[in-house]
Amino acid sequence: MILKVHLEGVASHDVGDEIWQETLSDAIRAEAESIVYTAGPDLLAAGHNQLRDRIVAEMSGALSDVGDTYRAPDGILYSLIEAVGIEDDDDDRLTAVSSAAPVVEEVLRFEDLPVGSLGTRRAVVRWSDGTEGEGLKWYGDEILICEGDLIGKTRDQLRSLHFRRDRDWLQS
Repeated sequence: MILKVHLEGVASHDVGDEIWQETLSDAIRAEAESIVYTAGPDLLAAGHNQLRDRIVAEMSGALSDVGDTYRAPDGILYSLIEAVGIEDDDDDRLTAVSSAAPVVEEVLRFEDLPVGSLGTRRAVVRWSDGTEGEGLKWYGDEILICEGDLIGKTRDQLRSLHFRRDRDWLQS
């Protein structure tokens, strides 16, 4: 089963009991964290933890079987879809895999953020599509991010890195 995120450039979650898959509850929690991480002040009025817990509860209630959908407070649609098997063809050659999502080519600078921001530090990067912008934002007293963590990663991979490090810090 796949928890599909209907947003271009954002990877979906492969959900199940196999070792390469994640549990549905972990996928829902990761998406709730990413929604809260990018939420504006209007959504955060009740507080970070309250919004996250509300989204986890709503998503968990709405998404249990293939075909179920959930629209998050930020407008992004999530759905559970059937995992599509890999077709076995007779051609054993390897082919190149290309990604439409831009990756970080260069870290331009690390910046301190003003009080009241959704983080204390951020990395400004140059993407492979030539644009410059924020690659990642985090609380510097909770996790450590360095240039090597960012180079070659997509926005989705950076979001996943941030989530894992934040989760590990909270569990320590």
